Amino acid sequence: MSRPGVLNFGVLIVVLVFFTLPVALLVLYSLNVRYGSVPSLRAWLYLAGQYRTFGAALVSSLAYGLSAVALVFAACVIPAKAIARSSRSGTAVLEAVLLTPALLPSITFAIGVHQLFIRAGLVDTWLGVLLVLSFVAYPYMLRALIAAYESIDPAYEQCARNLGAGMFQTFRLVELPFLLPGAAAGGSVVFLVAFSDYFLVFLIGGGIVPAYTSYLVPFIRSADYSIASALSIVFLLVPIALFVAQDRLLTLVLRGRGMAV
Repeated sequence: MSRPGVLNFGVLIVVLVFFTLPVALLVLYSLNVRYGSVPSLRAWLYLAGQYRTFGAALVSSLAYGLSAVALVFAACVIPAKAIARSSRSGTAVLEAVLLTPALLPSITFAIGVHQLFIRAGLVDTWLGVLLVLSFVAYPYMLRALIAAYESIDPAYEQCARNLGAGMFQTFRLVELPFLLPGAAAGGSVVFLVAFSDYFLVFLIGGGIVPAYTSYLVPFIRSADYSIASALSIVFLLVPIALFVAQDRLLTLVLRGRGMAV
């Protein structure tokens, strides 16, 4: 093996160790393997016994996480296309304004949003949680779709319109296939932001809206590392499973359109 090959292999090993070691420790902690103690399934048996509360929190987080992806995608398509297609100097200012939620700590506007949602009757509601998480995650999808639109030749859209396709038909048949990879990348970040958020969900949801993070954090604070580790493993496996499914589905869709090998 050449020297560059050895170097690349060494870097790969370091990266794998860096990412797998914390997961291995979580597995050991979930089995209560610490300081020479006997392995125990106490944490996993506890979760199995609490499957209703545990499952409700997980389903709720999955629901508002996936709903945030759909809502943010729908809200980003038109602005992303306008920014990507525009050559005006003010477009950069507009893009910067739309990206500000990703640049500011959530706590800087959380109190104001909380007061606004109180007056709108959205506090302690699932819809309020969905809206605030969508607002925070909006810039990630927007930037991904802007990049996707910049890679699409406007001639494709012009040809479709000249052939009689309407606006929605052009979007569905011409633009959407090209947007899917960018939407998948942006949607992954949007889902992670929504699924893993604790502060905003607790503030707007008021502890009434079930959330996986709200179920996990008390165990971390109570120093019950066995149950906290088991919950963290589930927290890790759920996005991984979704991302693998998303990758397979995206590949099948693009392959069916002749856009992937």
